[in-house]
Amino acid sequence: MALSYGLWCLSLIGICGIHRVYNRKPFTGMLWLVTFGLCGIGQLVDLLLIPGLVETSNRQLAPAASSVAAVSTIPIDRQLLRLARASGERGFTINDALLELDLPPHVDSTGVNKEIEKLLGAHLLDVGNDERGRVVYREP
Repeated sequence: MALSYGLWCLSLIGICGIHRVYNRKPFTGMLWLVTFGLCGIGQLVDLLLIPGLVETSNRQLAPAASSVAAVSTIPIDRQLLRLARASGERGFTINDALLELDLPPHVDSTGVNKEIEKLLGAHLLDVGNDERGRVVYREP
């Protein structure tokens, strides 16, 4: 919100409407720019409307952020089991898992290996080799 008020202050030197463009109102922002904030009246009214503009702009961004969070909240073990089911008889390798899983930023190949070991210990995955000799994991 402070940045919007800072951009509003540009109207004091004749650059009006930039705060509207920043808050995803480009048409009215350009209108304010070419009419000097509707002769200053629109600029003064916007001084009171900035909190609502910022809230509306942030609300438009919220669904995109929540969908990203929803994708990464599936536990790694469930993602591995889904990968095993999708891979069928050919199974999957560690490399396949690293490429296919939506991992949190702090999880690397060591974390994936630990999850696979847990699933092997719980007899939810089987380990074997494919025709090329690679270690593959399959559904039991």
